[in-house]
Amino acid sequence: MGWMKFLAVVPLVKEAFNAGLEIIDDIRSDPTRKIDALKKVSAESKQKHEEAMRKLKEGQEESEAAFRRREEAANERIRIQKEENDKVVNAKTEKIRINEEQHDVEMKKMNDEHSKKVLAMRSESKEARDKAEMEHRMKVDKMENEHKNEKREAEVELKKIKEEGQLKITQAEEEKDAVSKERNKELNLFIEASKELHEINQQQIREISKRNNEFRLENCLPQHNEEPTIIPGELDEDFRSIRSAKNCFDYSQRMFRQYLINTNLTDRRLYDTCSKLITDMSNLMNADELLSICNNLPKAIDNDRLEVVKKYGKTADSLYNEFSTLRNSLENGFEQLQISHLPSAPSSQHRAIEQ
Repeated sequence: MGWMKFLAVVPLVKEAFNAGLEIIDDIRSDPTRKIDALKKVSAESKQKHEEAMRKLKEGQEESEAAFRRREEAANERIRIQKEENDKVVNAKTEKIRINEEQHDVEMKKMNDEHSKKVLAMRSESKEARDKAEMEHRMKVDKMENEHKNEKREAEVELKKIKEEGQLKITQAEEEKDAVSKERNKELNLFIEASKELHEINQQQIREISKRNNEFRLENCLPQHNEEPTIIPGELDEDFRSIRSAKNCFDYSQRMFRQYLINTNLTDRRLYDTCSKLITDMSNLMNADELLSICNNLPKAIDNDRLEVVKKYGKTADSLYNEFSTLRNSLENGFEQLQISHLPSAPSSQHRAIEQ
């Protein structure tokens, strides 16, 4: 059917996505540009997937409508043929019945006439009566044989009519079965194409999510200015964005500790500021409110509990403000350090921090 031309869309969706990733791979120097390019690829991937699914579905619906029309036409042919068969068979059967009745009437009439003749010949000789009886029997046998032959021919003709009619019905039913098989075959192809498109889309989602997390982890890019988003086609059930932020934080913390291990001198104020950030950030990340959101928000969404969703939305907004306040405090602390710090030789204000 015509919709199958849309199957060509499947490899094009994959090729377009791969081309987008190649462009991202060519962006080496600017991590932010990589993230922006990845967002663009994600949006285009979603758009192409939706467009491909829409065209595939529209084509399949047109094909399904055409199959329904063909099946309805086949059903109508079967109905008409059955009615025609019944009409012809009933007419032939009625004709056989009438001929049978006429034969019975003629036989009765012949026997009645013979009985009267026999009564009239009572005074005649036995030879004459036997001759009359023989002639009557011959007429009866002839009429019976003719009737049997006619009846046999009529029954053969009736059987032929039934067989021919049934053959036409069988042919019409076979045509209908062929349409149904073709319909099921195309439906299976549509399902397979839909599954392939879905799998390609899921692979692209996973690849985008993987690269997004890798880019952020490698470069520790801030996420607080981004709008909350869900990767197209897949609910962020595992809170990958939160895990990504926590991984980035853990990575920065490890780098900070590694720095302390590898240096002999560290400004006390820098150490205090960073240590306080680590403690405060850890407390926020392990806050009961955040854990409650992660545990209960997906259930509230699944159960369409809008009030609960709004409640956790407010809680998330409050946590966001706390994270923002903490970040601003850190920035202010670093600004004060930059203003008050004067490069000088190591003094008693500098100390080694053992880990």
